[in-house]
Order: sequence, then C-alpha cells, then structure tokens
Amino acid sequence: MKASTTSLPPRNKKTAHSKHRPLLRLWAVLVWLLIWQIAAQSFEARELSFLLPSPVSVAKRFFELVLTSDFRARAVFSSLRVMLGMLLGAATGVLLGMAAYFVSAIKTLLQPPVAVIRATPVASFIIIALVWLSDAALGVFIAFLICFPVFYSNTLAGLGAADRQLLEMAHTFRLPFFKRLRVIYMPSLLPHVSSALESAVGLAWKSGTAAEVIAIPKGSIGAQLYRAKVDLATVNLLAWTLAIVMLSAAFAYVFRLLARLAARRWGETGE
Repeated sequence: MKASTTSLPPRNKKTAHSKHRPLLRLWAVLVWLLIWQIAAQSFEARELSFLLPSPVSVAKRFFELVLTSDFRARAVFSSLRVMLGMLLGAATGVLLGMAAYFVSAIKTLLQPPVAVIRATPVASFIIIALVWLSDAALGVFIAFLICFPVFYSNTLAGLGAADRQLLEMAHTFRLPFFKRLRVIYMPSLLPHVSSALESAVGLAWKSGTAAEVIAIPKGSIGAQLYRAKVDLATVNLLAWTLAIVMLSAAFAYVFRLLARLAARRWGETGE
C-alpha cells in the first residue's frame, strides 16, 4: 500500500514579486536620491553648488513655488495647452487610424506624413511653427503633432488585434458594421488607446514644454525654465522641472483611471 503524498500548490512567484514591487520602487528612488545627494555634496565642496543643488534644496524650492499664485497660474496656463494638444492628437489619431484601417487608400495616403512626423526632431517643428503660430498656440500644436502618431499607430494595432474568428462569425451572420465595431473591434481597441494615453501624456509635456522654452509665451512654465537657465538658477530650473514631472504624473493617473472606467463600462454594455 502506497503512502499518500500531499502535493503543495506551486508558489506564485509573479504574485509574490508584485506584492513587493512598491517597496522595490521606493528603494530605487531612495538609491538615486542618495546618488544625487553625494554628487551635490561633491560640487558643494568645490564651491560649485550652483551647478547641482541638493535634492533637499530643490524640494524646498518646489514647495515654495507651489504656494505661490504665480505657480498656480502658470500650471493652469501650460496644462490647458499641453492637454488640449494631446486630446486633439488623440481624437485625430483614433479617427484617422480607424479610417485608415478600413480604407486602404487612406492608410497609403497617411503613410508619408506620419513617417515624416516620427522622423523629424521636435525642435525643427517648433522653429517652423513659430513662423505660422502665436507663442501661446505653439504648445498646443506641438503637443498635438507629437501625440498624433502614437494614437494613430495604436489604433491600427488595436483594430488589427480583433478576434478573427469572431469577425468571421459576424460576417457569416451578416452582422451590421456598427454592431461589429461596437461588439468586436472596440473591446480590442480600448487597451491600445489606454496604452497610447499613458505614453502620450509624457510626450505631450516634453514637447509642449520644449515649445514654451523656445517661444517663451508669457505666463508659461517654459518661460520660467528659460529664465532659470539664463540666470544660472539651477535650483529653480530643477524645481520647475519637478513641477512638470508631478503635473505629468497627475494627469497620467487621471487618464489611467478614466481608461479603466471606460473599459469597465464598455465590458458591461458591449456584450
């Protein structure tokens, strides 16, 4: 008679790793802050602290800025233009991506401009657009231009990932086009659009702020970055950079929540 053996369930390494992921991220941030602090102290020892201020001084300056009305006004000014450009790029990219997927002639027509937008440096677009647009509108246009290819490509990828078997079944039963779009294509498209949103928020802030630094529109964050660079006020430069990073992270978080809500609502109503 064989002795019965009790098999233990395999340990889920992925779950264990994800449980410790926030702690690992915190340690990574602390390590880089420590490296920054050591580097700042070495500059300070050579009386060159203006080249690299310590993280404590940057954080202190950041919180001083946050409490001012000028910071809030500039944050609103830049956020409105950067996010407007990104949302215009999202709407245009998704709509043209859908049109290009279903009409091959449109896809062929859009290939050259999309390739040019991807290959051309942002600075070139900014300088060219300065001839046509006002300083305040430049950030909107540049953010739109940089984000458009991201949504366009992800839309094509999302529609192309739709279940082929479901599409064949829909074709067999002669399901109307808009019904197929709602039931089959959209559930496949939403994760790709959500991924594009997360990437586009950072790209929009990078390109939009770069446009502001070159155009220097009055009342913008980019104008303060340029002023800090001219004055060699590195602590101000890093504090405003930290503000951009925080604003970008805040908007990315909001859009991530909205994307999850839309996916959940679509899953409930799209069946």
